[in-house]
Amino acid sequence: MGDRELEALRRHGFGVAYRMLGSVSEAEDVAQEALLRLTRQEGSIDEPAAWITTVVTRLSINVLKSARTRRESYVGPWLPEPLVEDPAPGPASRAELADSLSLALLVLLERLTPVERAAYLLREVFGYEYAEIAAIIEQTEVNSRQLVTRARKHLEASRPRFDADEAARDALLERFLAAAEEGDLEALEELLAKDAVLYADSGGKAMAPQEPLVGAQLIARFMAAVAQARPSGELESRRVRVNGQPGRVVRGPAERPLGEAERLAAEKALALLKSGDVDAKQLDTLMQDARDAGGGSTRPVAQEQAEVRVWSVLTVDVVEGRIQAVRIVRNPDKLGHL
Repeated sequence: MGDRELEALRRHGFGVAYRMLGSVSEAEDVAQEALLRLTRQEGSIDEPAAWITTVVTRLSINVLKSARTRRESYVGPWLPEPLVEDPAPGPASRAELADSLSLALLVLLERLTPVERAAYLLREVFGYEYAEIAAIIEQTEVNSRQLVTRARKHLEASRPRFDADEAARDALLERFLAAAEEGDLEALEELLAKDAVLYADSGGKAMAPQEPLVGAQLIARFMAAVAQARPSGELESRRVRVNGQPGRVVRGPAERPLGEAERLAAEKALALLKSGDVDAKQLDTLMQDARDAGGGSTRPVAQEQAEVRVWSVLTVDVVEGRIQAVRIVRNPDKLGHL
């Protein structure tokens, strides 16, 4: 095989592994290992893509089994490592692809066992027949059907259904972020579904709520407060697509690790925000006091000024013209590949 064919197989393997694992770094490792095994094969392989799918799926099942305990002890909401691309118009068929890559679906897949997850993805995303699935996951065909059926029951009621109009979704995100910057709570609430949920993944390593925020009013107050408290002039943001959905990346000078004093102050400020006893400007003051108490732990330091990193990746799910979910990845371990 030539380099072009091998690269196409690597990308295919990565696509399978990422949907299985929700981790860019782990998916890259799995895809590379599968490719190395392929190049070591002495005999001919009639269908290299199918061979790669089989090996990647089995390797991913093993990774998921070993990662189960680590994920169960994760601090705060868990979100996959985001895939980011510059926004650009694409074919209508991309909507289906984006649905299978969305953070919403990848989070739902965490409810499944590794083998259920493999069977479901092979059937629902990659269109494999049950006999083929059985061979890949080393189960009987009857068991494979049962695994897919069970997975569907777990997921279908909660599986996201996104609005198809990309331009409308992008415009909604623009208005949402602009309203947050302006502190326009009324506009924010109007753009959010009443039962909207905000998930922030920090892994305990960056400032973020360690439980989901539920309800348009609370999310509006939080977004306005974050915009107010964010260091001015140090960060730049740009619109992107995050796993196929509208999103934003914020970059700036590298942060120091989160300090204990700041973490405690952030928890106190969030509790006040939930109760409605603090507004955006007051929150900014509280967080500035926390930075001072922690030695400015989330402020960039002089020797890091030249090192620009991703601070956060935000994406939204749009359903029936309203923002149904906001997802923010703040864990620096999940942003290093960007």
